[in-house]
Formats: sequence, C-alpha cells, structure tokens
Amino acid sequence: MTQPDVKFRPSALERELQALEAGMYNTPEVTRAQLRALLTRAQDGRDLRAQATAHLLLGGCTLYTGQLPEVKRELDLALDLARALRDHPLTARCLNGLGLYHDRVAEYDRALQAFLDSLKLTQSAGDDVGSFRALNNLSALYTTTGQLTQAQTFHACAQQLTQVLRDPIMLASLITHQILIADRQEDPQAVLDLACQHLPLIREVGPPRWAGTVQECVSRARLRQGRADSALGVALAELRAARHRQDDEGVSRLASAAARALLALDDLEGAEPLLRESLDLSRALGSRPVEMLALEGLAQMHERAGHFREALACARAHHALERAVHEHEVDARSQLLTAEIRMELLNRDTEIERLRNVELAQANRRLREAQHDLLRRATHDQLTGVSNRAHFQQVTAETLRELPGHEHAALIFIDLDRFKDVNDTLGHLAGDTLLQQVACRLQSVVRGSDLVGRVGGDEFTVLLRRVSARGDATLVAQKLADALSDPFDLDGHPVTVTASIGCAVAPDDGLDAEALQQHADMAMYRVKRSGGNQVLHFDAAMGEPSERQQLERDLGTALSGHELRLHYQGRYSLRTSQLVGFEALLRWQHPTRGLIPPATFIPLAEETRLILPIGEWVLREACRQAAEWRCADRNLCVSVNVSALQFDLPHFVEIVRAALADSGLPARHLILEITESLVTRDLERARQHIGRLKALGVQIAMDDFGTGYSSLSMLESLPFDELKVDRSFTRHLNTERQPRVAAMLSAMIQLAQTLDMTVTVEGIEDACQHDLLRALGCDHAQGFLLARPLPPEEAAALIPAAALSPGASPAPS
Repeated sequence: MTQPDVKFRPSALERELQALEAGMYNTPEVTRAQLRALLTRAQDGRDLRAQATAHLLLGGCTLYTGQLPEVKRELDLALDLARALRDHPLTARCLNGLGLYHDRVAEYDRALQAFLDSLKLTQSAGDDVGSFRALNNLSALYTTTGQLTQAQTFHACAQQLTQVLRDPIMLASLITHQILIADRQEDPQAVLDLACQHLPLIREVGPPRWAGTVQECVSRARLRQGRADSALGVALAELRAARHRQDDEGVSRLASAAARALLALDDLEGAEPLLRESLDLSRALGSRPVEMLALEGLAQMHERAGHFREALACARAHHALERAVHEHEVDARSQLLTAEIRMELLNRDTEIERLRNVELAQANRRLREAQHDLLRRATHDQLTGVSNRAHFQQVTAETLRELPGHEHAALIFIDLDRFKDVNDTLGHLAGDTLLQQVACRLQSVVRGSDLVGRVGGDEFTVLLRRVSARGDATLVAQKLADALSDPFDLDGHPVTVTASIGCAVAPDDGLDAEALQQHADMAMYRVKRSGGNQVLHFDAAMGEPSERQQLERDLGTALSGHELRLHYQGRYSLRTSQLVGFEALLRWQHPTRGLIPPATFIPLAEETRLILPIGEWVLREACRQAAEWRCADRNLCVSVNVSALQFDLPHFVEIVRAALADSGLPARHLILEITESLVTRDLERARQHIGRLKALGVQIAMDDFGTGYSSLSMLESLPFDELKVDRSFTRHLNTERQPRVAAMLSAMIQLAQTLDMTVTVEGIEDACQHDLLRALGCDHAQGFLLARPLPPEEAAALIPAAALSPGASPAPS
C-alpha cells in the first residue's frame, strides 16, 4: 500500500530557493553561485528539504550549462534527501532530472526507468505539472531512440496538459520537443515552420539552451534543403551565443552543426577545428551522440581530403561508438514496449479488477506477441528485417568459437557505391526502399544457414558459416555483386547501384569476430578507394601490421609462452618500519623486445579482453607464491589488482575462491585492489561481489584514491578495508603545493581511519616524504625508497628471518 505524502510547510529558505527556479532556466551560470550560497545556509541550519531543493536546482543549472558529470552528483544527493523525507513531489522532480541526465549520456534504459517512476508518483499525487514534465521527456526519449510513433503519443498526452495548465514555459518546452520530432523525421519544412512561429516564445521564457537546440535543428533543416550558407549562418550565430554563456554541451552540438554546413560548402579547413572541438567537448562531457556526429564528420572530411588512413580510423571509432550506443538502445527499446504495458496498467487499475478469464487470456496473448516482437526488434534491423549489428556480431562470435578445426567461415562486407546520390535525388524514402530491396536480394543468394546483417547506413555483412575453401567466399561474394547489378525499381524509377565488397576467411584472416570484420572492412575500403564495383579478398599485403597490432598478436601468446612474470613490491609499516606485505605487479618479458612496461600492454589486454585469462593467472600465481612464502605464518598479506572486466564477471567470486583453495592461502591474507571507476560501472554488482568476498574473508582495498569525483560516497557506501592514496599526491610533497597536499592527505587519513580503514600511500621516493607521512599518521607506504618491484627470488630476501608465529593474525592492511 502506498504511503501518503508527508505534508510540509515551506521554510523561508525554501521560498528563497523556489524564487531562483526561473534563473535555473534562463541564467544558470549566474544562478548557480546564488544556489551554492543558499545550500551552505541550508546545511548550516540542518534544513534537509532546503538542501534537497538546492541540490535539485543546482542539478538543473549544471544540466543547462552542459556539465553532465556534475548533474548526476547533485541530483543523486537531492534524490536521497527527498526519499528520506518521503516527499513524493520532490522525489518525482529528482527522478525526472536524473532521466534527463541519462538521456544526454545515451543511458536510455536508466532514463526510461527514471521518467516512468516520476510519472507514477506524479499521477498518483494528481500533480499535473510533474506529469507534464515526465510525459514531455518520455516523448523526447522515444524521439532519441527512433520510436517516433510512440514519441508523438506521449507528446499528445503532454499537449493536453499544457492546454489545461496554460503555462508558457511548458508550451515552449513542448514545442522544442515537437521540433526535435520533426527533425528526427527529416521533415525540414515542418522544422522551419514551427521554429518561425514559436522561436520568439522559446527565447522569451525558456532557457537559452532550448533556443540553441531549435537553431541546431533549423541549421540541419536548411542544410537538408540545400541552403548550406544559411545553415552555416544560423549555426555560427547560435555557436557564438553558446560560447558566451559557457555552455559546453551546446558548443559541442553547434560546432558539429556548423562544421557540417562548412563541409557542404567544401570548406574543409574551416570544418576541421570545429569538428575537433566538438569531439573533445563531447568526450569530456560523456555525450556519446554528439561524439558520433563529430567522428562521422571527421571521417567525411578526411576522406574528401584524401587522408584515407585518418578517415578509416575515424570511421572505425564511429562504428565502435555506434555499437556501444546501440546496445543501450536495444535495452531501452525493450523497456519502451514494457512502458506501454505499464502505462496501460497505470491508467486502467479499476478496469483490471473487472477482467474475466477471456479478457485475461487475450491480455496474455498480446503480451506474448509483444515479447516475440520485442525479441525480433532486439536482434533485427527494423528497416530491412535482416540481422542488426549486435546480433550479427554475436552469431559471428559463436560461429567462430564452434568452428571445427578443418573447416572455414567467411565474412563478406558490402558497402553500396554512391548510395547518397539516391537519397539526394529521389529522397530518403526511396533510399529506404532501395535498402530493403538490397537486403532481399542478398538473402536470396545465400544459404538458409548463412546470415545477412545490416551494420549501418548502406553497409551490409554476410556470414558464411561453413565454406570448404578460401576461394568459395570470393565466388559467393561475386554472386552477391551480380545480384545487385540488375536495376532496382524505386516507385517507377529504375536505379542501378554497384557495391564495394571485401572478404575475409577464418581462421586464416582472423580468429575472432572483430578481427575478421576489420579485415573484410579493410578489403572493402581498398575497393572503395579504387573506385568501387569490385570484389576483393583480404590479403596481409594490404598493409603491414602496425606496431600495436603486432604487440596485440604477441600478447595473445604471452601467457601460454610463459613470458608473463610477477614482480613483488614490499609494503611497510610507517610506525615500525616492518614489512607488512607485497603488491603483485605484472611484467611482460618479451622474447625480442625485452621488458615491456605495464602501461603499454595492460590497456591492450583490456581492449582485447585478454586481461581475463591473464588476470586469473595473476591471481592464482600471487596466491601460490604467498602460500610458498608462508605469508600467513609471518603476518604478511599479498595484494592483487583487479581489472574492471574481471570484476564484471558474474562468477568472479568463484574464481577468487578457487585460487585460494588451490593455493591453500587463508583468505584474510589476500587483498584485492579495485578502483573507484570500476565500482561506479555497476554499483549494485560491486556491492554483491564485495559482500561475498568479505564473507570469504578476503580484504578489499580502494586503489588510486583521490583520482575520482565521488570517492567519499564510495568510501561511505562500501566496506573497504584499505585505502591506497594515489602517487599523484606524493610527488607534490616536495613542491610549492606541499602545504595544501599535506592538508588533503591528513584529511584523507583521518577519514579513512575513522571508517576503520588502513591507509597506504604509494610513490614514496625520498626520506622527506617518508617522514612527513609518518607524522601525518599514515599506516603503510610503498615506493622506491623502501623497496622496488622485484622478481620472486629477490623479493623473498625482504621477508624478515624472524621465527614464524603460526597462530598469529595478519597485520592490518
């Protein structure tokens, strides 16, 4: 049963905060400073509702100035306070704001859940204003994920509320979203008509960001109409305004819009700095949709400038990012369908009570049909009906894993030549029809066991699950080319297209899906550069592998070739100067390159997922070595770093349990070091894993403390045993920044020790640093002054020769 809202009378401080809400929309950069001052007063006066309201409005200010990471921090604080107060209207507003944040960073599943939770609260409370916000933003979310029919449905619901409420700001917000829908529908005239009619109102009552969004759509609409000069003028004018108000997100979007107009005017030099600025800002803000636009523009620019290597690099980065965003979109679309069901249930609670068996059976059948449709949407391209990118890659990976040793599989990459000309001359509807007909012809050529996929735009892939010889793939590719050579009928217009086709065969050209597609793509791109309309098989002679590629190949065999080593760096007590344990550090002794630094190969291992088998080996080897040294009897612990990919494994705790069981090392003598960024990837999974590891007896350390933006909240919410302060603090103890850094270190040490954590500081290189940290009360230290990382036989010499104490408990760590 839902608890009723707790009623509050606004305090004088809350009324001051509410008076600043208009400033949050119109002058967020100025209002933010005023809100900070009121927040301090609320904290001093222990006014929790005023604090929640201040954090909520600060989240809005940072949202409208494009500072996305700060948005989530402020709104999380506001939401925690609102829930603790059982203030449902304020909770709904916080959820709505968090939904906007998740939408901006392409976390569509989380955005959807936040908006739905907000709508449920506001409709239960009869809060029409809050319901409008949620409905309007649900419309925007459907627009972002390309579900325009549903977007218009929610938009119509929001429009009904604006007719009742008659609020100019709501009308301005509604029209802004309506323009976005028209822009997504690629209807330039509708965009221009709506903007011409309503832009004065949007500028008058809405935040400058809304006007910037409208003008971005206007620039794109004029570009679609072939009015590049006008599109450029609009984008540049609004870009100057965004720079003036220091709206980084607006600058990133409008810089991309202006660059596209410059590309249309063939001004490559003018477009490049804008595209790079857009790319840098979008990456800094975490705005992946804008980052994709910038990468796409850079790929076009480099290709037209003849810089094909750079164009290919940008295109690949764009494809990789598109794939990551697509995974979010698949999950979001899954929940979008569920949203319709939940909305129906929400609006018909009384009717559900009167349902009889027949009606219930019909509802169940519709749900099963919806689930079947949802599964197809998640795995198939909605336009053409062939496999989508994510599903194609999954099937390719499974096929290669199960491929018998004597058989081959082939991947064919197909890119239509001059497809853009069809869109430009006959329109996008004709282009869509052409893509549908191309997909049908491709499917008519291949076997039922093979798979056709669309990986983006006018790019298709074909997986031949079994081929007996390398030449078979080329023959099939030529059949595909021949099938596309006959004219297509596009509403009475005969159109002839050609294709650039590249082939790659496993296992000769790659053992995994990513490598195979990359090599087929490379062959296709070689055809594209030579004029298109050819079939080409990948050949190693197309380009010698880069140093990075060679290193990746070598790393793949480093573990089986016994080239990986563990070195051990001693950790010492600052109070007693005694050894308290070791940190296991991975090293790669390459047979020809010598010792390769971890900073070079660890990121490569992460990218290729080789870190999973390597990380498990490190864990097992460190436990084995610690048991051999009888660390448990000597009160010593061994620390092992854990990568994000390892920690994400559902069975990670079982891997740790097996390593301890096989080595015989007591769990309390193992410390697993995890970073804050690892925890924030999935806080709920982190809580589960850490809870189960603590139940085993394993100790948990937060590594690189001080380099993240929410470290304090992590310390409070998770039961860490140790805090490892990053070496970036230590090196400033000998500079002019020493007083400030020492004060920060003192605060960290006191905080950690208050929470029953041991503090270890890394990077101790001289006696001055050592003495200062000991004076500050730090527990343990690591660094070259005390001990360098050493191979096992040399590290063993650091272990004290004192008599063993079998019953002793481990040193604090």
